[in-house]
Amino acid sequence: MPRYPRSMTLSEGFCFHKTWKGHNGEWNINTPSEKRAYLDFLSQEHQKISPKKNPLRAICVMSNHVHEIYTLDVLEIFCKFMRSHHSRYGMYFNKKHQRHGKVAQDRPHTSLMENHHYEMMATFYIHANPLRAGICKDASSYQWSTHALYAFGKRASWMKDFWICFPKWYMALGKTWAQRQKVYRKLFAQYLKKFGEEKIKFLTFGFGTSIWTHNRKYLCRTKKPTFSDTNKNAPPSKFNSL
Repeated sequence: MPRYPRSMTLSEGFCFHKTWKGHNGEWNINTPSEKRAYLDFLSQEHQKISPKKNPLRAICVMSNHVHEIYTLDVLEIFCKFMRSHHSRYGMYFNKKHQRHGKVAQDRPHTSLMENHHYEMMATFYIHANPLRAGICKDASSYQWSTHALYAFGKRASWMKDFWICFPKWYMALGKTWAQRQKVYRKLFAQYLKKFGEEKIKFLTFGFGTSIWTHNRKYLCRTKKPTFSDTNKNAPPSKFNSL
């Protein structure tokens, strides 16, 4: 399949999911110090462009890949941020292990999300990653994700200099932080019960209903898609049952 430019697959003003993977599936972000370095470089490069531009919504750092969710404000700025961040981590990793060559598997994969519901489902999915991998039995005990922040308001030590912007769907869960956290925990538990072991394929053309992603696939091949092209009457997918 041809590699489409992000200007065709992403739309400013909407959330998207990003995946960084180690080259050939290697565990290139395995140790606590490597995870911390990845996050520190991310925070530093994000601060350079202003954290209020392309805000980070959620993240989960695993040993061979990373899931991140952002809202796209300015595509050009975000692409520059990604290049700087990944370049710094690549140099750090190669220097640490006295090696040369690729650290990441190609360029990061990005997938636009149709609406707030799919943003929520993607957030649950990435926060459940440590559970699917068998790393822990309680997602809130995994320190390298934003789950504990969403569920209990707990900030891990690496979040000290992070500006994490809660999405609209989360803010709508209640009037107070305690209410939002309680509802989030309930919804997350429901997600785990229904979809916990299931893997999501974040398509290049987006994460949403089948009609929406099909339309975006067609539009990407013909012109730059816009959200006026969204089929608001598309039938719900299985994820809408939560």
